[in-house]
Amino acid sequence: MARSPPVTAAMCPECLERRVRSDLAGSGLSFVHVISDSPLPFASSAVVQIASDGAEERNWSQKTYDFVLVALNGGKTFVDTKKCEKTPLEQPIIYTDDNRCEVQTDSSSGIEYTEDFQNSYSSNNQLLIVNTVTKLIPVYYSGRISISEIRELIASYMNLKVEENVISSLNLLCENKISGSAGLDFLNFVGFSAFDDLHPSGCVRHPNILPVLGVVESSDCCYMLHPKAPYTLENIMHYSPKALCSDWHIRFLMYQIISALAYLHDSGVHHGNLKPSTILMSDSLWPYLSISDIYHVRQNWGFERPKGSTPSSCCVAEDCSSRPIHTSFDLLSSLDWSSHFKRWWAGELSNYEYLLVLNKLAGRRWGDPAFHPVMPWVIDFTVRPDENSDIGWRDLTKSKWRLAKGDEQLDFTYSSSEVPHHVSDECLSELAVCSYKARRLSKTILRSAVRSVYEPNEYPSSMQRLYQWTPDECIPDFYSDPRIFVSLHSEMSDLALPSWVTSSEEFICLHRDALESDRVSQQLHHWIDITFGYKLDGEASVEAKNVMLPPSDPSRPKSIGRRQLFTTPHPKRHISTPHPSYHNKVESCARCQAKGSNSTTDVASNGFIPPDMLSQVDYLEEFEQATIFMELEHHLDPKYNYTDTSSCYCSSVKYPKSHISDQEMLQSDTVLSVVPDFDFGSYLECFECDNSSPMGYQELLPWKQKSCSVIEHHANDIFSIGCMLAEIYLRRPLFDASLLAAYRETGMLPGALNELPVHVGVLVESCIQREWKRRPSSKHLLDSPYFPPSVQAAYMFLAPLQLLCTSGDRLKYVAKLASEGTLKAMGEFSAEMCAPYCLPFVSSSLSDVDTESGLCLLKEFLKCLSAPEYSHLKVSLLQDSFVRELWKKLGKQTYIENVHPLVIANLCNSPNKIIASAASIVLIGSSEELGIPITIHQTILPLIHYFGKGLCADGIETLVRIGGLLGESFTVKQILPLLRNVILSCIDSSKVIKPEPQHSWNSFALIDGLSALEGLVSVLPVKAVLKELLQDQVCLHIKVLMLIHLDLRVIQVAATALVDLCLRIGPDNTAIYVLPHLKELFAELAFYHESSAVSLPSEGLKISKGNKSEPIKMESRIDLMFLLYPFLASYVGIEKLRECCSTWFLLEQSLQRLYNWKLEPFSEWSKTAENMKDPRSQSGNCIPSEVFPTELLFNGAGLSVSQSEITKTGWNVAVSRQGSRLEHGTSSDNLCSSTSGNQPWFWFPSPDSSWGTPDFLGRSSGLKDEFQWKIKASVLYSARAHPGALRSLAVHDDECTVFTGGVGPGFTGSIQRWQLPNMNCTSGYYGHEEVVNSICILSTTGKVASCDGTIHVWNGQTGKLIAAHTESSTSFPLQTASVEQANMLNQDALSGGILSNAFRGSLYTTMHYMSSEDKLVAGMGNGSIRFIDISQDRKLHLWKSDSAEISFSSLVSAICSCGSDKPRTGRLVDSSSWIAAGLSSGYCRLLDERSGKIIAVWRAHDGHITKLASPEDHLIVSSSLDKTLRIWDLRRKLETQSNIFRSHSDGIFDFSVWGQDLVSVSRNKISLTSLFRPTSEIGHQQLVLQNLYSTDRGVKSKNMSVLSTISVLPLSRLFVVGTEDGFLKICH
Repeated sequence: MARSPPVTAAMCPECLERRVRSDLAGSGLSFVHVISDSPLPFASSAVVQIASDGAEERNWSQKTYDFVLVALNGGKTFVDTKKCEKTPLEQPIIYTDDNRCEVQTDSSSGIEYTEDFQNSYSSNNQLLIVNTVTKLIPVYYSGRISISEIRELIASYMNLKVEENVISSLNLLCENKISGSAGLDFLNFVGFSAFDDLHPSGCVRHPNILPVLGVVESSDCCYMLHPKAPYTLENIMHYSPKALCSDWHIRFLMYQIISALAYLHDSGVHHGNLKPSTILMSDSLWPYLSISDIYHVRQNWGFERPKGSTPSSCCVAEDCSSRPIHTSFDLLSSLDWSSHFKRWWAGELSNYEYLLVLNKLAGRRWGDPAFHPVMPWVIDFTVRPDENSDIGWRDLTKSKWRLAKGDEQLDFTYSSSEVPHHVSDECLSELAVCSYKARRLSKTILRSAVRSVYEPNEYPSSMQRLYQWTPDECIPDFYSDPRIFVSLHSEMSDLALPSWVTSSEEFICLHRDALESDRVSQQLHHWIDITFGYKLDGEASVEAKNVMLPPSDPSRPKSIGRRQLFTTPHPKRHISTPHPSYHNKVESCARCQAKGSNSTTDVASNGFIPPDMLSQVDYLEEFEQATIFMELEHHLDPKYNYTDTSSCYCSSVKYPKSHISDQEMLQSDTVLSVVPDFDFGSYLECFECDNSSPMGYQELLPWKQKSCSVIEHHANDIFSIGCMLAEIYLRRPLFDASLLAAYRETGMLPGALNELPVHVGVLVESCIQREWKRRPSSKHLLDSPYFPPSVQAAYMFLAPLQLLCTSGDRLKYVAKLASEGTLKAMGEFSAEMCAPYCLPFVSSSLSDVDTESGLCLLKEFLKCLSAPEYSHLKVSLLQDSFVRELWKKLGKQTYIENVHPLVIANLCNSPNKIIASAASIVLIGSSEELGIPITIHQTILPLIHYFGKGLCADGIETLVRIGGLLGESFTVKQILPLLRNVILSCIDSSKVIKPEPQHSWNSFALIDGLSALEGLVSVLPVKAVLKELLQDQVCLHIKVLMLIHLDLRVIQVAATALVDLCLRIGPDNTAIYVLPHLKELFAELAFYHESSAVSLPSEGLKISKGNKSEPIKMESRIDLMFLLYPFLASYVGIEKLRECCSTWFLLEQSLQRLYNWKLEPFSEWSKTAENMKDPRSQSGNCIPSEVFPTELLFNGAGLSVSQSEITKTGWNVAVSRQGSRLEHGTSSDNLCSSTSGNQPWFWFPSPDSSWGTPDFLGRSSGLKDEFQWKIKASVLYSARAHPGALRSLAVHDDECTVFTGGVGPGFTGSIQRWQLPNMNCTSGYYGHEEVVNSICILSTTGKVASCDGTIHVWNGQTGKLIAAHTESSTSFPLQTASVEQANMLNQDALSGGILSNAFRGSLYTTMHYMSSEDKLVAGMGNGSIRFIDISQDRKLHLWKSDSAEISFSSLVSAICSCGSDKPRTGRLVDSSSWIAAGLSSGYCRLLDERSGKIIAVWRAHDGHITKLASPEDHLIVSSSLDKTLRIWDLRRKLETQSNIFRSHSDGIFDFSVWGQDLVSVSRNKISLTSLFRPTSEIGHQQLVLQNLYSTDRGVKSKNMSVLSTISVLPLSRLFVVGTEDGFLKICH
């Protein structure tokens, strides 16, 4: 016997918010918006939010978590279970045939509850719901609301501890260890069926069932709390259908949904409500079924109505203040568009209500500012609306955007945009909604959606101003809710009403009356066409100036967007009706008073059409149009259930007593009574899949014949599965009400089935069988051939990643599986599909413990990057967004060292076009962020290194586009010299007889070089081309053409490039700069020894007027004559050509004889210009990559090759001295006179005779190398940074920004901020009174700290002071320097005031930044050390020195911490364990960072210690004015170590560490040494000193300035130095 569902009711948003705040006060949850299933704003569920710190008031800048709170009808349950203790259904419900409900408890207790179902329906029904939830999913259940327990639930979810027991069990299973049944249960869910006798324990959630945090009770209802999913399948299908980017993804999606459904069916529960809107989706499009959407749970959403109340569409709360607003609504309970359309067309439904229906169909949501329901503005509020007047009415045939912007501006936007469009935003934006409702919304919402700084006076103050301000449409509140005008904020005035009304209620009545007027009713269909209809697409949208800007990434999931409901023009409304009364203000409605509401209402209700209103013929025509329109738009009434769900309420389902005993169901999850034999190897075998077997129509037929179901309700769920699968492929519903009725009656299948792919059609037809027993079960569906083995394997691999546990635990599990070869076993395609789910774990911040697992997983996927063949995964890995994410998370250095070379490698050996394009985009996009020097060394040079090795066209294009992106100056000074040098070297090499491999490389390298040169010519201005390639030198192209024995393909590429060069510079410049140099070439061709005997070339070279499209391919050198001479004759004129070519007569005779040439106008010749181009390089053009001449040319220039390999090859590539010199654009120690370029100095020196081969920079691309860094000691650029001495340097991680501290005007301290690419001083800080002795860049916060005795923390961009830290002088009495100290500090390098007040103990003398803790460590003049917390801008503890430990007190002159000078790899920095402080007395202290306890004190030097550094955790490097450099190994006894570096004749003022190299400065010399020497060399070692040189116009001059500080730019392979005379010098 079927029972009626309980009578439940919803609340309006205000009452629901008030109720939630009351019931859950103190839980930290804040109300966001309601979730309504109807067009009206009534709901029983809502989105709530909690801040990441758990604060009850939301802060707009904090990370927040969204949850859904569902109210379930019913009173307090009689089974007062406080917690479900992670067990299954502890009290199974057994429905008996006598309508009694038996609730069984633990058999040991002997307690049984029996109650008459008919008399206690509500209580028993809630018990059914609660026990159903706890049966399907482990959930916390509380019989009463406990705020502390709710907070604990939420904290457990946010901390990802809910399912850590499951992932721990799975990790143990990977080691063949079993601890509890959680892991086995989970594997059983995802398809590992090795244990048929193992029953689920009930403690594990299926991976496709949405987690439920808890169910708690209030006085008259239960609340279910679960996370909010960002999308639904309906969102994806409507707003971003391309997110389901392939057939495989659709199969994978459906497999997961069916797997969850099979779990429900196995548990004896049918869903009953399957449709796209109830399929929830995560950010990665992982689908979930929600327990709250199961039919018999969904039917109990809401609150119990008060006794004696009658059902209505109003709020159930008795004290609801909004009840008068909604009393007259007459919408049907179901969202049936056709029924609502009929009633609206006939005048039975108001415009307002019909528009609410359309908003609901379009997916718009009440209370959600990002996707709020939209209404049209109908008046402009200048005058009182009057239907008899045209003044004040809005034109509904145009969008509000068009009315606000104007046609002229929209036409300009459409014609000038790269993607043509008129409208760049939604018709109703979040900004507009929040501005409209600013008086009612909280300030936190206004700060997050409108402006971060709350300014109440910036919001429109009146309705007329609001209408004029916004290009967006209206919201329903302005037609229904008078409270929207009243401000809740004291500082914001109420929204001013128009002058023609006296109250907000009167305005609402008049405004709504205007919406329902005849004038609006006759035009409203135009607005519907623009907002929801056919004018959103195609030619109609262009004519209406309503073309939307498409999304930048159509494959990205979206939960909002414009859904086009109608594809044909919407019919005009047949008849209009007056609006109902509002707030008992009927007298305010002029139209109601004039016409009277009774007559019109009678007409509408009876359907009678008076002759004076409309002729019968016109009525029939409009009726026919409306009927046809309804038939065409039938997709708006989709049906997914075969039977009427309301007739099969949950009580009709019999839940038989489970065959599992109570003891089994109540077992703990910690120990299994019988431990099954689990073999991890057998589990791995499940991932092996063979996708080569067919999965089509023929394989599905036998499967279909075996389909059967045993429970009708389960079969109805399968019907819903078939409907959704068809809709995904068709992009429209399979059934509407009429089609489903016809199918149920006649069995006639919808015609849309024929549009499906054959194999999909078979599956869908099987799922929608009329006879429910013939439909397949959910488990049978999972075994369908429709799902290939790759889907099943990928599901097993990815499902554990969806568990609610820490990313480290999940990463450990998936890395273990990957390392065991599962990715390989799954096949390349499955691995590609898994990559987007796995790679975010690698991109996220990893702890040291998780780094190994992340590296293991990344290696498994990065293997695809080194594979030469095409793969989707490789393309995915090369996506610019993923690479940037890796860059951001891992750090620039790690990216350049490990990932960047792999990206470049995909441009070699002719890879797939898609892969090459993806790699090219990454390189081009990174060039600006990397900066010029890094781009040259890490991108440009490696690409040139691949010349001749099969570099694809995208590689050449990358060089060209980087040149175009970074500008003319960069191209001229950086790329052209490199290309010139390569081409000239190849020309010289081609003149010598070489072995075939080298000869082939030479040809292909020339082709690549000329192709790159050709591309650069197209992006350079003509003046630059003339200056760099033609003026005062012979064109490179002509030099190549003059080589007789070159491969013909090279000659053809050179000829084609020369033609393009001529076209670029114009005929006049061609005659001046090109023709004179061709004289020798044409003479050689005229007397070519084969000219007299040569036969006619092949037809591929002959070009007739009838066949101009055939490609030209040179077959002999004489063909070069035909490629050049006819073109030049047509281009510059035959007379000019003959003047420059003395052999013109012979040439023209040969052309006529061999090629039937006749002089043609240039326009005719240009048609054949493209045919001259020969494919530059095919896949077979690359030779084995063993040792190439480019490795000799660029040894040390971004490439690594050992000297032993060079010796073995014996190849000696001569380098042309003439023409290969790289020009400098700078002069020594002076600013560049030209500031127009992007950079005023050149990154490479001229390779003069003293340097031999063009070794552009002496270090390989690897950060750690077996060879020392080859320093050229050459100053590339010098700029005056300070009037006085430059004392300190700090280089930003990007290597483009340098801060210099020195003596400013008036001997005060100043700091300058320099941009190295253009060598401009962009800003500075001038708040110091003394000379700055130390600068620290404080991590990535943008702050900079500088010290002149006082520490200043300031903004590095603006130079604005943030904080200043000083020490009280009373705490540190003034000290007197001893004679020894005075002698030690009396050095020229320390003059200028840097230590003028150093012996005041309260002054800071140096500082060191500890990035791992965001702290500054400052040394003081009395030997003490102060810690400063940067994040909180406050001083911490102070470690005072003990003067008894050394002979006398001295100041702290240098500080370092454990491993502080290690190369930064982007990983988390370990906390320092020790701090070292160097003193002016030469002593060094080692202190425990945590306690300040002195670990060791030793005499490190005989003089003032100038710097300390820690390149390794156990090493300290120190320098001193005693002219020595020392390395200390903390693992050994410090006093006995003798690792001393000498040779400097002066004190060592500074040094810089990079990897294994150490560069030190003393006076005007630098030296380079390695930190790691053989044991035999330990002891007193001599440094190799070098002078710095500057080059001006090829003349080298020694740098005489005293060097005071140095810093290395490791990625750029440069270093910067500061001098005592205030100069900043960039060197290499």
